[in-house]
Amino acid sequence: MRRLVAAGAPEPERMEELLHALDRERRLEQAWLLLRLARPDPARWGPWPGRMKALLEQDRVRRMNVWQTDPDRATLRLAFALRAPACRQNPAGVISLLAWALLDAGVPLAVGLEKALRPAIHLAHPLPPMVPGDWEWADAILAQGAGLPAPDLVAAINAHAAPGLRIRQCQQLPNHASPAAELCRRAHWRWACPEAWVEGARARLDAFLASERFELEKTGKIEGLKGAKVLDIRPLVEACRWDGSSLHFQTPLAAGGATNPRKLLAAILGREVAPEELERTGVELGEDPRLVDPDRYQPKLHNMFEDAVPLGAGDRIQIVEDDDDEPLRLG
Repeated sequence: MRRLVAAGAPEPERMEELLHALDRERRLEQAWLLLRLARPDPARWGPWPGRMKALLEQDRVRRMNVWQTDPDRATLRLAFALRAPACRQNPAGVISLLAWALLDAGVPLAVGLEKALRPAIHLAHPLPPMVPGDWEWADAILAQGAGLPAPDLVAAINAHAAPGLRIRQCQQLPNHASPAAELCRRAHWRWACPEAWVEGARARLDAFLASERFELEKTGKIEGLKGAKVLDIRPLVEACRWDGSSLHFQTPLAAGGATNPRKLLAAILGREVAPEELERTGVELGEDPRLVDPDRYQPKLHNMFEDAVPLGAGDRIQIVEDDDDEPLRLG
């Protein structure tokens, strides 16, 4: 399909035949993603991208019905580093960079379930604008029933990654695994303090750590109306330590979001912190309860007696002979 995109649209009379062949081989999602990311010349491709999109939109209801219970679908969890120039992208741009690298490496990406069709890639906790990250997380959903192309997948993806993007590790997870965004517990940060500010910064940080409460005025909604509210940021900064002129600290993460660390440091230090001075050195994930107890969460086939058989159990299913005519004795 990559060669097809590079060569241009085939003859119009072959369009429907090729579209249906891609659909039968479960490659229509990848073909459309490649076309979407490549932004082809409409004069050369004509109705092709729109026709592909229409077929996928017609199929969206079916995909929604089987998304959570499909034992063949899997998630590829990515740990990656993001530095300049890649960290200058917004979250949608980062997803596009990841999608390009995965598709070029032959990874069979799925299309998401949103009405606006996009690659099924979800960032665990997006970075603040312009701030680099050394160990970020993202989940890429693989196309139904598709396998991974290479044993050394990290090297294959990095060979196609954009400047500033580097994959650290890949792990294939079953469909019932919790999203990485739900497992984020805390973020680890490093602030490179300018030498001229080290003494003052140490004094202000010591005062902050010694306080029981430290208030920051923040714009937000109060009872549905936008206004200024006061937030106690003392519990939001943890495990502070100095390494020369670099300050290392942690902030808790929650599913609903987290306070921007640049704003936290600005309130504590009394000065603005430039994005290039700050780095997120890692995002810590908690243990996934769905993987600890997989028999409870993996998709199951229910029979009329409410017994459950894992759909992916394979040879692990054991047939037990039971005599239903055995008399039932109570007491």
